[in-house]
Amino acid sequence: MNRQIRFLAAMLLLVSSQATAAEYDARLEWERRVELGTPVQGVVSEVKAQAGQRIKAGAVLVQLDDRGFRADVNKASTRVASLKAVRAEARREQERAEELYDRTVLSDHELQIALNEARQAEADYAAARAALVQARLNLEYSAVRSPFDALVISVPAEQGQTVINDLQSVTLVTVADANSMIAQAELTEAQTRTLEVGQEATVNVAGRTHTGRIKSIGLEPVEGTERYAVAVSFPLEGRRYRVGQTASIELP
Repeated sequence: MNRQIRFLAAMLLLVSSQATAAEYDARLEWERRVELGTPVQGVVSEVKAQAGQRIKAGAVLVQLDDRGFRADVNKASTRVASLKAVRAEARREQERAEELYDRTVLSDHELQIALNEARQAEADYAAARAALVQARLNLEYSAVRSPFDALVISVPAEQGQTVINDLQSVTLVTVADANSMIAQAELTEAQTRTLEVGQEATVNVAGRTHTGRIKSIGLEPVEGTERYAVAVSFPLEGRRYRVGQTASIELP
C-alpha cells in the first residue's frame, strides 16, 4: 500500500512539473565565437586549420614566419647579458666611490658621477629586460592559437599572405566553442516574468535532449518585434550542431 502511495505521489509530481513547463521554438547560436588574429606583422608561413575541424585549446592554427622574431629574442637576450655585467661593474664603482668619499678622498662631484653612472646602468638593464619580454611576446604572437576547445568556422588566412595590422586587425581564423551552444527563443514580456538567469532549462535538438541553463534574458525587444530574446546555454556532449538549426526549449 505504501509503495502504491509513493508511486502515485511521484507520478503526480512528474505530471505537475510537466504541466508547469512551457515549450518554445528556438534556433541554435554559437555561445562563443571569436575572430582570431595577431598583434604582430609578418608573412604567413603555414596554415594548419581547416573549416569544420575540431581543435584543442592551445593548438596552433596559423603560423607566421618566426625567424625574425627568434632573431629579435636572441639579440635582446644578448643585450640583457651584456648590460647585466655593466650594471654589476657600475654598482661596484658606486660602492668604491662611496667608500672613498667617506674617507674624504673623493669630491662631491666625483661621487655624483659614480651615482649617475650606476643609475644609468640600472635603467639600461631594466630597459633591456623589458625589450626581451616584448621580443618573447612577439615570438609567441607569431603563432595564432585556439583559446579554447573549438570548431573552426572559417580560415581566411593563406600561406604567403602578408599580415599588416596598421589600420585594423586582420582576421586569420574564426572559431567557436566546441563544447557548448545556445538555443535562443523569442518570448513575450509576460512569458519572461518568472524567468531568472541561471535557471535550469531543457533543450531539444534533432530528437536529443540536453539539460542547460538560462544564460541571458533580453531587456530590449528583438528588432521589429515585441518579443524578448531568451538564451539557454547547454553542453554539446560530443554532438555537433549548426547555427540556425531548429530546436525547442522547455522553461520552468
